[in-house]
Amino acid sequence: MSLLFSATGAMERTSLPYGSQLIVRRDANVATVAVELWFRAPSIGFADPTPGLSRYAATAVAASKVAGGQSLSEAVKNVGGRLGISAYPDTVSVSASVPSGAESRIIKVMTSAYFTPALSAEGMRSALRDVVVAGTQKRFDVEETLRDGIFGIIFPTGAFHYSTVPPNATALGHVSPDALRAFAARAFRSSNAVLAVAGNTHADIPAAISGGRTDGQAMEAPIDATPIATPASSSAAFAEDAVGLGWVGAPIADAKAATALDFIADYLFRPQSGAVSRPLDISSPETFLSGQFITLHNPGVLLVEIAGKSRDEVRSTVLAAVEKMRTPLGAAEFAAARSAFEYHVLADSQTPLTQADNFGWYSVEGDGLYAPSDESLRYVQTVQSLDPAFVAHVAQQYLGTPSVLELTGPAKSPVKT
Repeated sequence: MSLLFSATGAMERTSLPYGSQLIVRRDANVATVAVELWFRAPSIGFADPTPGLSRYAATAVAASKVAGGQSLSEAVKNVGGRLGISAYPDTVSVSASVPSGAESRIIKVMTSAYFTPALSAEGMRSALRDVVVAGTQKRFDVEETLRDGIFGIIFPTGAFHYSTVPPNATALGHVSPDALRAFAARAFRSSNAVLAVAGNTHADIPAAISGGRTDGQAMEAPIDATPIATPASSSAAFAEDAVGLGWVGAPIADAKAATALDFIADYLFRPQSGAVSRPLDISSPETFLSGQFITLHNPGVLLVEIAGKSRDEVRSTVLAAVEKMRTPLGAAEFAAARSAFEYHVLADSQTPLTQADNFGWYSVEGDGLYAPSDESLRYVQTVQSLDPAFVAHVAQQYLGTPSVLELTGPAKSPVKT
């Protein structure tokens, strides 16, 4: 019996009259509903690069009161839910996890707020403060620093080159209210939206939507990035020793190759069970290691992050393990690894929030039916189609020399005795 699909209702996919894509997955066996709006929008804006602009705008909308006299953030809080805003280089999402029965109210407030954005001075001040704080915190987060740094090396221009938060308050201080409203009006229009709803909902979702407008426009085109021709390396000072490794991978259009890269990341770097991660957990539990393939419209990126005292030793182990993937695994080992990967995919897609995340992410990246949460099981069928020779071929094609970012912590003075 499938982990993911044993207790769920039928999925609904609809293109609404005012351009939005609607994806609904109903499940009576959970207590909550995830409501998410996803928009294709560069985090740096549509004109001159302004790092953090999409997050600033999305946060300002959530903090501004709508026609009913209540902001989205207040509405979600009042029903006992949680609100989240996530900005990525090419997309921005607004998510709310709420008790079952409250979703119609939240959908109405959320769509009204974003589809007809009315930014208040108070909402913009609150958002600027929150986004600047997030930028400050991010500078001390080794994972975020490595990811931003590797993407900055691989992609020398465009949205993927920049952080999704500003380096300081000054960086966003020059954005006028009119400029912020113009960005919001273009980015958050209903014809540029994917609305994903998952969980215990019996609501008539289309009837709950408010603010959608027919504008005759299509969804923004997927945002692609041009990588450097030759892998590069860079270094910087940081609070601790760390290293990031990045390989340019397959686009989402090449679903089988992208799935193979997902498989490689899971096989090598899955926490507690990966071929590299598991022995490291035992031998060096204080060392941080993370590896994932980030599926994007074009191209994807395999990102590995290492931090801690054993940075250089672990890097050597990682590079040797990746190199080994260029040779086909044995049949028995591969079959076990593929079965484990399929289980992990299903186990990671159990909650309403993870399901809605799947639907939104893969839809804005260009192939919603490829989402692991989709009932078509296309992703799982692609996993089952993998074989050792194909995976090794993909590793040979994409996983050669990586781009590298080395972070070096402050030198420690020897202890006096």
